[in-house]
Amino acid sequence: MITNFENITFELTADEKKLMPVIIKGLSTKTKDNPIKAAYIVNAINENKDRYGIKVFSEPRLRKIINFIRSEGILPVMGTTNGYYVTNDRADLESQIESLTQRAEAIMTSANGLKKFL
Repeated sequence: MITNFENITFELTADEKKLMPVIIKGLSTKTKDNPIKAAYIVNAINENKDRYGIKVFSEPRLRKIINFIRSEGILPVMGTTNGYYVTNDRADLESQIESLTQRAEAIMTSANGLKKFL
C-alpha cells in the first residue's frame, strides 16, 4: 500500500486475484501490433462485473494487477502509450525495464526535492 494512495493501492482482493487469470489470458493474445488500452480492459470487466464478482473495477486496480503479474514473473507485460501487450522480444523488454527505472528515478528526484523543505 502506498501512503496517500491507500484507497487505490491496497493489496489485491480475493475477487481481484480470481480475475487475474482472465486478465492474463486476455493479455496473452496481445502483441505489439494489437495492444489493448487499459480503459478497454476496465470497461469490459465492469460490463461483466457480476460475472467476475467485482463491484467496480478501475485503471489503478488494473495497474496493481499488472504490477503483480510483472513482479511475480508471470507474464512479460509491456505498457506503452498504445496500450498493454506481451512480448519476449529482448529489445522491448529492455525498453520497458528502462522506462520503469526512469520513472522510479524521477519519483526519487521529486521526493529528494521535497526533503529540502523539512
